Amino acid sequence: MRNHRTRGAAALVGAATALIAAVVAPPTSGAFADPGVTPRSTDVVGVGADTTEALFDQLASDHNATRHGRRLFSWRTHGSATIRPKAGCRPITRPPGSSQGIDALIARQVLPGGRPCIDFARSIRPRLPGDPPNLRLFPFATDGLTWAANTDGNAPDSLTPPQLADIFTCRVRTWDRVGGTSADTIQPMLPIVGPGITYFLNQLGVDKLGDCVRTGVPQDQGTDPLIAGNPNALVWYSIAKYLAQAEYGHDDQHGALSLRMIQGLAPAVRNPASGRVEINAGQVAGVPAFPSTLMIKESVAVLAGPDGRLPRGPARLFAGPHSWICSSPRAQANIAEYGFLPLRGDSCGKPE
Repeated sequence: MRNHRTRGAAALVGAATALIAAVVAPPTSGAFADPGVTPRSTDVVGVGADTTEALFDQLASDHNATRHGRRLFSWRTHGSATIRPKAGCRPITRPPGSSQGIDALIARQVLPGGRPCIDFARSIRPRLPGDPPNLRLFPFATDGLTWAANTDGNAPDSLTPPQLADIFTCRVRTWDRVGGTSADTIQPMLPIVGPGITYFLNQLGVDKLGDCVRTGVPQDQGTDPLIAGNPNALVWYSIAKYLAQAEYGHDDQHGALSLRMIQGLAPAVRNPASGRVEINAGQVAGVPAFPSTLMIKESVAVLAGPDGRLPRGPARLFAGPHSWICSSPRAQANIAEYGFLPLRGDSCGKPE
């Protein structure tokens, strides 16, 4: 367990629970881990969401070390401008996120033998009206989104959804208007705004971003020069990815950012039953759950064939409660180790 310093209302009723706040250990540099070999045409290869890319590196490593036949590989969102998904495939622009990954899956090249160049996409978004009818989403874990700010900066411990909406529409521009004591200007930042981010902004009542919001900022990290040491930066952060980095030491780039509460509700709690710090889904008695509107289903997107059947490789890995990701003890342990709440029973791998 790393050393944490909590803020404000971090002391919550119930059994030894705490808001995850600033981690004082120095950050380590993040390492990009694209496949170390060129995947074969028969391998199962994916692209997509930044949130689960480190988890999928670990899943692929463990799967390939213990199972023979089709290997599992996953391409990161950052690195070279283009990637060659599999041997024999044309280079494509590297997908930088969930929606772009799904777009690449839909537009994928198919090799002469019928093997696709991309088999799945890591996804954080729900189905959208424009998705093709053969797109299937297989959820395997729960995540959540909250806001984060630098320790000892000007941000308060908690903001309400209306306050966040006012900030991202630029109706409110200074901290003293939302419970802070400084008259400094708030600097809200977002990654590339695709359908996934738009969906969650809509949950806050934000239909259109204001002109004070900077977009295209690297997500789920606090080491970018725009963020590091900036007392007025406000960013969104995956709760699971923060826990993976700051609590469990995986691909740590959180810098001095700490997760903050929404309407006084902590994004993470210490669960006495598991002995772990987890996303606050209401699993600890006496601790109110984080808002359900900001909870995310982490999913794998796969395309069914013209007959409605799934390709064998992705089906074995991701479809249904008996799939590898849902039934393998090692895969389930990896999901928890990377900060997510594994889905259990029939809810894991149930197509959407």
